[in-house]
Amino acid sequence: MITLRDIWTINHPEEYKVHFARTNYLDQPLDVFARDWKEWQGWQEHRPERDMFNREFIFSLMDFYHEKKAWLFGGIFKVTQRLPDRYEVRLVEDGKGFVGRLKLHSEYMSRSARVNFENHYSDFSVLEILKEPFSGKYFRDMRR
Repeated sequence: MITLRDIWTINHPEEYKVHFARTNYLDQPLDVFARDWKEWQGWQEHRPERDMFNREFIFSLMDFYHEKKAWLFGGIFKVTQRLPDRYEVRLVEDGKGFVGRLKLHSEYMSRSARVNFENHYSDFSVLEILKEPFSGKYFRDMRR
């Protein structure tokens, strides 16, 4: 088994929240990512009543719902502003080559979608690294 730590050293995991993006019962985050980058970024900018992204960085994952306990990496976002109704974020360079390509396994099943990264960093294992960023094409073709 290859762990995330084996391929990617994150020196200060306590500066990150991990976002386990799951369905909002209207859309699957994986479909949103494949459809429109700005819309996917908007999922990182959503602010619930409580300040859940209360750290500098968001390690963004989306439920790869076609496979059990699989998560696709959606980027690292820096929280540049915390507004009362939303966050402003920007994608950082670190890990950019893995966006839409790095598939991780995690046993995490709890309800909270925004949790402290350092509690999960050691538990992620690498399922695969896709040759190209996920586009959704394969799954859309299967639905015909």
